Amino acid sequence: MSQGDKPLGAFVLSLAAGVLLLVGGAIALSWSYYPAWGGWRGMMMPMMMWWMPWMWWIPAIIGIASGAVIIIGALAIFSDPKLAQPWGAVILVFSLVGLLGFGGFIVGSLLGIVGGILALTWKAATAEKGE
Repeated sequence: MSQGDKPLGAFVLSLAAGVLLLVGGAIALSWSYYPAWGGWRGMMMPMMMWWMPWMWWIPAIIGIASGAVIIIGALAIFSDPKLAQPWGAVILVFSLVGLLGFGGFIVGSLLGIVGGILALTWKAATAEKGE
């Protein structure tokens, strides 16, 4: 199987999207451990801001999970191109879900959407020219 028989554009864009989503989720998760969040003092802060460190966890976990699934999908597309359409749909869905988790700096989700669409529309070359 030659390189022309694989959806290389979908693979590269989806892999980049997954990495950006993982990095964005990891950065958001590190922000949740920053001691200044929720540690402010003032008249209402101790009562009103106790939830501040927790608000970063949910988007961070969504971003990390979406990034991991997109990377797995990209590797599956490259290793078995016959499954490009189902994995393209998975990549597209998790790229949209990744927008809830900071979207890999938004660029990650956009790359994943384009990569998923490329995988969905990819068709294998059935016959070589000149044969």
